[in-house]
Formats: sequence, C-alpha cells, structure tokens
Amino acid sequence: MRAPSFSRRTVNVKYFDSVKTTLNENILPLTCAPLSYNFTFEKGALQSNMGISAAATTVLTTSNGRHPLPQLPQGLTVKSLHVYRRYDFTNKKRADMLVVRASSDNYYETKLFEVDTFHQITNLTATGKDCSACYRYDGNDIFLLSSENGKLYTYDGTKVTRVDNAPNMTSMCIHSERVFATVVGEQNKVWFSDDFNPANWVVSGTGAGYINFDDEGGKVVKVVQFLNYVYVFRDFGIERLTAYGSQSDFSLSKLYMSSARIFPQTIVSMGDRIIFLAEDGMHSCDGYNVSNLAPDLNAFLPVDKQYAVAAGLNDKYYLALNLDYGNDNINAFLDEAAGCINDSLAVYDVRNRTFSIMRGADISCMIAVKVHTEASVLMGFNGANSAKIGRFEKGGKYFDDDLPKLWTTGYTDLGYPMKNKTVRSLALLTSCACTVGVELDGNITEYEFKGSTIPKTVVVNKCGVRMRVYIKATASNITAIGAPALVVDLV
Repeated sequence: MRAPSFSRRTVNVKYFDSVKTTLNENILPLTCAPLSYNFTFEKGALQSNMGISAAATTVLTTSNGRHPLPQLPQGLTVKSLHVYRRYDFTNKKRADMLVVRASSDNYYETKLFEVDTFHQITNLTATGKDCSACYRYDGNDIFLLSSENGKLYTYDGTKVTRVDNAPNMTSMCIHSERVFATVVGEQNKVWFSDDFNPANWVVSGTGAGYINFDDEGGKVVKVVQFLNYVYVFRDFGIERLTAYGSQSDFSLSKLYMSSARIFPQTIVSMGDRIIFLAEDGMHSCDGYNVSNLAPDLNAFLPVDKQYAVAAGLNDKYYLALNLDYGNDNINAFLDEAAGCINDSLAVYDVRNRTFSIMRGADISCMIAVKVHTEASVLMGFNGANSAKIGRFEKGGKYFDDDLPKLWTTGYTDLGYPMKNKTVRSLALLTSCACTVGVELDGNITEYEFKGSTIPKTVVVNKCGVRMRVYIKATASNITAIGAPALVVDLV
C-alpha cells in the first residue's frame, strides 16, 4: 500500500500588520491579527510602544528636561483634568496651569512648566459634569469653568468670580469672541454670550442669546469650534453654525443625520477633522462630510459605550472604553479587576488609518495638553490608581507593571480545508523573551524564546486541520519581535 502523499510548505507570517476583523479569520492573511493588544506594529515587527507612566511635563529652562507633576493632597482622587493656558505678561513667560477637579469637587492647580505643588483654587467648585475654556479678556488670560448643576466661574489666576446670569453648561467653546455652550434643562438650545464679554449672558437682540433646535436630531450634546465655524453635535446629528458679528447674521446648516447616538465625551477636534464615537462605530467629520473610521474596531465595541472618553494629539485619536474580547482561551491570562469601567485604550493613527489596543488601564478622563513645548495626553483613572495622573508614553508599562501583550493569527485551515496539517518546526527572531503558542484543532503547545540576535528554531511535530500561532510577552521596551516562519506538511 502506498503511503499518503504530502507536500511540504514553509508558511511565513512575513510581517505584522494591524488588527483586522472585517474578514472571517479562517481566510484572514497571516499578517493580520483578529486580536492583538499591548503590542504596536512598527516597520512590520511587534514592539511595545504603548504605556502609561506617572505624568511629567517639560521644563521651560531646558530643551528636553521633564519634571514630575505633584500628587494631589492626601485622600483626594482625580475627577477631571483641564488646562488653563496663560501668559505672564509681567515676567514675559508662559504660566500655564494644569487644573484638576478632585473627588471633593474642589479644584486644584499646579504649574505645567515649573516644579510646583497643587494649590486649591479658592471658591471654585462644581456639581455634576464640568466643562472649561480659556479666553483672553481685556488683555488677560482667564479660565472659564461651569458644570451641570453649578454656576459659571471666571478665574484670572488670582481671583474667582461667579457669573450668576449664565446658564449651567455641559460644554463650551470660544468662537468670534463669544462663548458658545450647551446647557442643562434646555437641551434643545445652544446659548452664546455677548461678544467680547464672557460674563454677560443677559439675552438681548445685540448681546447674548440662544438658538433653538426642535427637530428629530435629539438633544444638543456638545459644541466644538472648528474651521471658523461652531459645530453643534446632537444625539443623532451635526449642524454647522456660522456666527460672526451681529447675531442677526448667524446661520445654521444641517451637516449629518443618523439613527446612531453620538457620545459627547468622545468628540475631539483633530486639526483638520473632528473624530467621534457613535453607536455604530468611529466617525470622522472634515467640516462638510462624515465618514466611517476603523471598521475593524467595531468587533470589540461593547453595547454600553456611555463611559467612553477620548482625546486627540499629533494625528492620534485616543479612545478609552470597555472593549469586548470574547472568551478565547489564549487571552484569558489577563484578567481585568472587578468593576473595571474602561479597560482599554484604542489608539487610532489618523494618517496611516491603523489602530492599536492597549489593555489593562481603567481610564476615567483624558486631556490632550499641547501648550508651548508640551505635547502630552494626560489621564485620570478609576480604581486603585484614581489618585494618580498618568501620561501616555512608549514604555510598555502601566505605571510600574509590565503590560501583558498578545498577538495571534486567525484560526485558519490555510486554504486547504480537506488536508491535515503537520507543523514540523517554528522559527522566530526576537529581541526579548516571549512565548509562542501553536494551536491545532483546539490543542495548544507553547514554546519559550529568549532574546537573541539570531533566529531560534523549535521542533513542533503536531498535527490538525485548523491552526493558529500566537505570541505572548510581558517585557517592556520591546524593540522587535520578528514574524514567525513554520514548516508545514499538508497530507
């Protein structure tokens, strides 16, 4: 009797590409992963260019120095983050401040560019969701702050003034020397202040006023200044407001309508576009048209997105939310803490149209700080790290903890559904210690690799019809894990 014939193939992953879920994983190219987190894809190799460290900001007196931000007073946690952009005209230097709302609902400030402690801003407080903006008024930089159930306040770096005639705001932006705001209680209106006077909200034909929205677009949820217009985001749509000079010349045009709800805390202006998350996924608005983004992320999106928050910096959109990874046995080695609200950070590269996922940090709030020489994404957290301020960086750690990392191919028959596959060997070049797993028809065998400058080959000799290969690592500062190559016999 003749032995069954076989053919031997070398199966190369070739290079690592972005996560892809819009194709069935059985036909997914081996270069793409249906699931990957805490790895980034750089020049075709796996690296660890995502992490969170204790926040540190630049120093004005040096070109590349950083100083750590101070801790909040004992017993307080971070509730929201704000930036007070301010110039010290007396000393002719930047005097920008990081303003933190603490769990006490009081506000604390610290200098961005100098070593400092946190100082409470007397008489500044909030109730409910807060919002802020910076405004140059009478030649001075002032900080505006309001909240759902609190008053509007102005702060000039020394004195806090309460504005009693202003509505309670949920978002605000500055456009054409007016403050535009969404407000509580009248969620079908956008309010605006008198021009050149953010403290005057008395409605008149020449001063402050409001615009009604009474159609099917839902309540007004956020205002954003973008491309010389005010973009009004509603539950189910976007409108563009032209607002210059006299309010009698204001005009409004519909831009986008949808049946998918928009989440206001994810709306971020990115320079040449606005990116936001809706029930049906991520979207981009260029000022005139709205398009879908990152459809491969949709497979991970949870049903409940209400706690999602976002920030944008240097062509990267940072979206924190609770992603759904399913119940796959190869990713069960990472368990989120009980009660985790936002367990992941999806980082979308606007230019390359790719994204990476960081898993394991419960982020409650984010802000992009881009002032003078400082360009950072700062974060607050739920849970054990709620008293800390973090900064997104490339270290591959979550503060002092190494982030567990995973990349996997699809579970595939390699295009030969009628043939058995026997994996004879596996070769890999890696700069760090990692674990490579081979799964065949549900049976998993793992192999340990050490960092080396030459590839290592292991003997496998396992068979099955469907297979996948995955890589796990816990090391930080991974410079490169190369793509694996397998020798496979098809029978």
